[in-house]
Amino acid sequence: MSSVRRPQRSQARFLKAVVEAQSAKILAAETGEGLPHVTCPGDLQGRVGASIKCVFTPKGSKLRYPVVVTVNSVSKEIAHFHVQVGQAIGAANRAKFCVDAAIIDKATSGPKRPSDLIPIFESNAKTLSDFQGTAPSAIVASAGTLVQAVRVAVTTGNAHAFTTPRVLKAERAVNVFCGLDVDGSPSGG
Repeated sequence: MSSVRRPQRSQARFLKAVVEAQSAKILAAETGEGLPHVTCPGDLQGRVGASIKCVFTPKGSKLRYPVVVTVNSVSKEIAHFHVQVGQAIGAANRAKFCVDAAIIDKATSGPKRPSDLIPIFESNAKTLSDFQGTAPSAIVASAGTLVQAVRVAVTTGNAHAFTTPRVLKAERAVNVFCGLDVDGSPSGG
């Protein structure tokens, strides 16, 4: 969530450039990555509940994601809005997603301590990016949970989130979706 000064009553909208810049800052802060490119079709109305559909491209990527920017509140001339990212446009690919899930599972099946995961995540950055970018809509939330936990682990040097029920549940959901055991092999194999 971010805040932006309320537009003057006569214009009653946030300019396209302001919405794009603020949305990019929010996304960079949430992902811990560089400033992405955000493109919106026009201005955003300056009232609570107003929203606009935009597109963002993460820094260093060619994948494009839909983004909905919504004005959550307006208080003392300042508006606060929320940015919600959708699934990569045209990128869902179950076969590729499950291959990436198997690669990640296999790479992470050996470590005994959460701290051992961080160098594995760093050396598999491309696979993790593809994993999130190709997640089918039925599993995109669980994939997002895992990738966000990876980003936090790499940024902070702390991978203890991978012992929490929320992250373990997301990992199980991906494995069930792809028919994998925790070591990346096919279930029952």
